[in-house]
Formats: sequence, structure tokens, C-alpha cells
Amino acid sequence: MKRIVICFLMIYALNQVDAQRFSSKINRLGVGADATFLQLESNAINSEAKLGYAGSLETRGELSRNFDIIYAIGIFNHNLLLEEFATPDLIEASMLGAEVKLLFAYRPFKNEYITIEAGPALMLNGEFKLDDVDKSRFIGSEVSVSLEEFQKTNPINLNGVIGLSAGTNTIRVTAHYHYAFFDALDSVDTTGKELEGKLSYLSAGLRFYF
Repeated sequence: MKRIVICFLMIYALNQVDAQRFSSKINRLGVGADATFLQLESNAINSEAKLGYAGSLETRGELSRNFDIIYAIGIFNHNLLLEEFATPDLIEASMLGAEVKLLFAYRPFKNEYITIEAGPALMLNGEFKLDDVDKSRFIGSEVSVSLEEFQKTNPINLNGVIGLSAGTNTIRVTAHYHYAFFDALDSVDTTGKELEGKLSYLSAGLRFYF
């Protein structure tokens, strides 16, 4: 028992010394820009990712030598290519929205140069936009779906985010995968069957901190 107490006191003392040496830089304000690639996972609709973009404002704080915490809000404009029903033609759609993230960033080497980041995010999105497209056209894999009907979406979703970033306390390169847990579509096909589809996207970009 005495040995256990001595070991505990030694570990505690070492942690205290380490804590004294660690200088935390909290509440760094950052701005960022990302390229995004949206995916729609649906058996009813064939689609392809197309380059989109996002801008973000965030704060990044150092919790310890091992962890950072990130609060961020981003505005995105995702783009998607939809395959027209019974033809190989592609129709471009876009989605405007916002994402609010809370990420924990693990420092595998106990410095800021590389972090592994994960956490939840709340996504708020509008309907799919179809600019300069005839809304009477149809999409779908086996059963047709009118473009006008397809535009309808559920406006709120919960995302899981995982990825990494690399750089310094002032500039970082980031790459993340965002997955929406709930159904994103609020529409039906031409037989009246409800459509189901989940959204996910990749983002990659830069962050600048002040």
C-alpha cells in the first residue's frame, strides 16, 4: 500500500511539473475556406459529387498537451450532379446551408503540428436548387422522380465529423469527412413512395488563426 501511495505521489508531481511547463494559447480566432464534395446515398437516385465550397469562422483552444477544442460555424454551397431518368444526361443541383461544429482535436505527438479531429455538428440546409433547369424533367434509378418534388429536403440534420489537420498555431491544412445520420430527403417518387437518402461530404481547405 505504501508503495502505491509513493508511486501515486510521484506521478502527481510529474504531472504538476509538466502542467507548469505547458503554456496554453486559448481562444484563437480563425477563418477558413474549403472545397467540398457532396454525396447523396440513395438507392432511388443516381448522383455524382461535384466541387462545391464553404467558408468558416471558428475558435480553437488548447485544453492540454494532448487536446484542442474547436467551435466553428461554416456556410456552404454544395453541388451535386443528378442522373436523368432513363438517359445518361446529368443535371446540376446545389444546396446552401450552414454547419455548427464542436470538435475535439487529439495531438498524437503532443504538439500542434498534427491533430486528429472528431465531434458532432448540427447542419441546417435549404432545399436543392436547380437553376435554369426545366422542373418537369425526371431523375431516378428505377422509378422516376420529378425534379420539382426532389427539391424538398429535411432542413435539420445531425452530422458526425472526423478528420485531421496539420500546420502551426497560425495556419493549418484541414481534411474532414462529414456524415449526416438522418434522412435528408422529404419527397416522393411518381408512385407516391417516400424517398430516402443520406448526405455526406468531404471537405479540404485552409485555416488562418489570429
